[in-house]
Amino acid sequence: MPVERARGSRRARIFHGRGGAARRRAGRGSARRMRRRAHSVPAAWRPEPMSARRILFVEASTGGVVGGSLTGILHLIPHLDRTRFAPSLALFEPKSIAVDGAPVHVLPPLPRRAGAAGKGTIARTVARVTNFQAVLGTRTRALGALLRRERPALVYLANGVRANLDGVIAARLRRVPVVCHEKALGSFGPLERLASRWIDACVCMTDEIAAHCRARRLRPRRLITIHDGIDTRRFAPGGGAAIRREFGIPADAPLAGIVGHIQDWKGQHLVVEAVARARRRFAELRCLVVGGVHRRGVEYAAYLRERIAAPDLAGHVILTGARDDVPACLDAMDVAIHASVVPEPFGRVLIEAMALGRAVIAPREGGPLAVVVDGETGLLVAPRDADALADALATLLADPARRVAMGHAGRSRVDAVFDIRHHVAAMEALFEDVLAQGSR
Repeated sequence: MPVERARGSRRARIFHGRGGAARRRAGRGSARRMRRRAHSVPAAWRPEPMSARRILFVEASTGGVVGGSLTGILHLIPHLDRTRFAPSLALFEPKSIAVDGAPVHVLPPLPRRAGAAGKGTIARTVARVTNFQAVLGTRTRALGALLRRERPALVYLANGVRANLDGVIAARLRRVPVVCHEKALGSFGPLERLASRWIDACVCMTDEIAAHCRARRLRPRRLITIHDGIDTRRFAPGGGAAIRREFGIPADAPLAGIVGHIQDWKGQHLVVEAVARARRRFAELRCLVVGGVHRRGVEYAAYLRERIAAPDLAGHVILTGARDDVPACLDAMDVAIHASVVPEPFGRVLIEAMALGRAVIAPREGGPLAVVVDGETGLLVAPRDADALADALATLLADPARRVAMGHAGRSRVDAVFDIRHHVAAMEALFEDVLAQGSR
């Protein structure tokens, strides 16, 4: 039977003149060539993948240290489902961090602050407004340029609406959904209240922060409480003995400690004074003050060094400096103390100490109210009161069995409430909800 005459090119004639198997092979080759052409299309014309959506995490701190907001990101990113989310990170200063392979962008430095042209109130006000406009404008433009390059599906702002006004504005201009993490009991003015209406979801670390935001008329589309979490696998007991040897602390000496960047609001001075008082009863008591010096804490650190050199504390309080083995430092302690002189938004170090089975002491205000079960996982005391800290410390040092019981209860509470898996699941669900709303 004569073959039907093929139309067009020689390739078409050959194709139509072949048998079924040959046609299928040729068809597969044609499909491969079509796929190659599709991959050669410029990126601007290529559709976004339907699986992993880019989330740009923005962390705005510039204190020269790795603070709680950035630590939260560093805990979250490695646990995100990479088949659904592709994280990247934007910083406003270089940091020595590891982010599990996510791209890191360091944005341009801020402009030099203008000085007041005079000593009067008006001159100072003009200088403040000028500096605010310069900082806000510079950072908004820098973030806007990054959004144009990265084209994220969602922007996550780690420092709250007040510190991330630039991010809210930049995302609004690019029409990118925004999740803002509110981590403080701060004050909000007209600008913050206006910007909050452009936020798709505001995550609060505690119910107290959520109530604070509502009372001060922040109006994001959604306000939700999600506790921070930690990877409890990083907080296995066993590293404390090496820390004691490093600092010459006898294995049987009672040891208290505080972890946090050295700056006055963290309250290290209260812990130092509490230790001085507690030493009247426990002469061998030692204390570790763990943390690097914040850019705004240089003079405060000098005061602490002078105070701990006094006769009642000499050789008993150690400033360790910044450490990358905080779990081991906490494991070395018998009691971990939190002593912020302004309400702490959350108090991650309390969770870390509880995960290691350590009894904790904290102020009876702010975030510790959501973390510590008073009398069960630790003791809550009057804020800003060195005597109250000293009494609580003496109480726990005098009762090792109670410390152990509190440590067990604390670890159980962390597993049940503050494990990173709970945090990640809640954040991923929120990201999905916001992305679904943004796609309508």
